[in-house]
Amino acid sequence: MFNKNFLKAGLVIAISLSLIEPVLAQATSKPATQPVTQHTQIVNLVGQIKDARTGQALTGVYIRQEEALNATFSDQQGNFQLRLLRGFSSMVRFEAEGYESVALPFSSNQAALIINLQPQLEYTSQLPPAHSGRHVIERPRVLSNQFTAFYQGDYTLFSQKDTYINGLVLNQFGLSADLMLFYPLNFRGRFFRSRMPVDIANFPFQPAFYINREQAKIGAGWMQQWGDKTDFYLGGDILLDHRSPDNRNSQDQQPIPFTGSLLDYEQTRLGFGVNAALGWQITDRFTLIPEASIYPLGVNFIDRNDQKLDYTVAGEVGAKLRFEIAPGAYAVGQYYSQVWLGLGTGAIENNHFFNLGISLDPWTMAEQLL
Repeated sequence: MFNKNFLKAGLVIAISLSLIEPVLAQATSKPATQPVTQHTQIVNLVGQIKDARTGQALTGVYIRQEEALNATFSDQQGNFQLRLLRGFSSMVRFEAEGYESVALPFSSNQAALIINLQPQLEYTSQLPPAHSGRHVIERPRVLSNQFTAFYQGDYTLFSQKDTYINGLVLNQFGLSADLMLFYPLNFRGRFFRSRMPVDIANFPFQPAFYINREQAKIGAGWMQQWGDKTDFYLGGDILLDHRSPDNRNSQDQQPIPFTGSLLDYEQTRLGFGVNAALGWQITDRFTLIPEASIYPLGVNFIDRNDQKLDYTVAGEVGAKLRFEIAPGAYAVGQYYSQVWLGLGTGAIENNHFFNLGISLDPWTMAEQLL
């Protein structure tokens, strides 16, 4: 009897302890604490993002709440608004290409924030090493690689002794290129061809004849970056201009002197000089490129009986306006004036050119596809 009662008492005590132990453990455990990087109240952020160097508003800055799918972009005036999600990190990161990334904590509402981002003079490419390796990317060059096809009009003024001729020529097509294989060495070139009609007073057929014209301009020089938005180019230049009138007699193939000037003869002008260009990025999409050339050493090979050389001087001045349609693709408009002076013949010719075209930078376009 004693043993049975003893066993029953021991069993009751064991069951009681097993039920009480979890309750005691829960009562003595400490409550869980939230990480300090998280917030539990609603936080609204309203402000503006600026360039720390220039003070200009920055468009398209990426603002995101860390550890959460919560982000926005700054608008055209650099303004932004972001409502932070509860239960996630209170750190907000501000990111823009070409600028230092900034991360700041916010635990309360902010209604007039001013965030200044510091520009990066150099930064590392974000492309995977398999494509580009690890290298330093400089700011985009204003005077960069380009291949342009253009349509051109030409207003010509010509005078020699008693001969004065002027007229408008359309339907000129040409190509130009800037190629920078080894910075800062830059190669430049331009080529166009045209067919110029010549009207003769009291002649029964108009035009009396045509002058076929081809002009090529090639050069090479050094490009230098000036500041954040300006490039300068200076180099040697060669200008080649060939004229071939179709005024030859059908019987003896001798030129018919319709005008009594150099325009009646086939001629090849060759000038040696220098070329300077300035690339100025007005806005993110518009670029102005004024340039000038002078050719103090020139000669004109005239196909006539005396076989004399005519020494010439020439000059050219103009400007190009370029608009970025997409990265690596541009619409361009250009005006330039070209003057030729024959020292021996006394002939003066002034051409005014205006052209419109499409310019492509294949290197920039290729980078966008990688």
